[in-house]
Amino acid sequence: MNKKSFYSLLVIGLLVLGILIVGSKKEGKCASKTEQPRESTSQLEPKSELMNTIKIKAEGEILHYQKESLWSEQAFSEILRSKKEFESKEIHSFTKDLERYNRYAVKPKVEFNEPRKSTTFICDIKGAKQGSWFDFDWFLRPWGLDFIDSHFEKREKELYWQGKVEGARTIISIRFPYSISNCHEHVWAR
Repeated sequence: MNKKSFYSLLVIGLLVLGILIVGSKKEGKCASKTEQPRESTSQLEPKSELMNTIKIKAEGEILHYQKESLWSEQAFSEILRSKKEFESKEIHSFTKDLERYNRYAVKPKVEFNEPRKSTTFICDIKGAKQGSWFDFDWFLRPWGLDFIDSHFEKREKELYWQGKVEGARTIISIRFPYSISNCHEHVWAR
């Protein structure tokens, strides 16, 4: 191949590359324009919780789970307008996530506290006890947490954490009827 042919192929290749880059940028702009309206159409979903308090208490092989969420006035008004749909969506989402980890929610329900502008999701969890320890992967992974790396405070019978998750102040308390030891996502009797 002579130099002239080589440079001609190089120029053509660069032109084709330039056309592809410009075309993909235009497609990206069009896609983002069509995506913007989809973000704001869901009026049933509240913007975000202001605060979450999660309490988990071990008893035998069962974990008693409770998550109280405090909402802004506007978000809580939207929730009250569609209580049944909100409750159904919360239960479905939680149970579906649990089942991915072979854990099961028993008697899930959502309580509404109008004076506090809060919702409380309550259920018992089966399947988290494996042998002599409880496995909390189902709980920690979706929140992006880890007992050690997220610096949970270990008390004699409790793991405690507070911080922000998805912009909401979050307090987590996991209590046991005995003194505990733990690793990244497991807890057992000491």
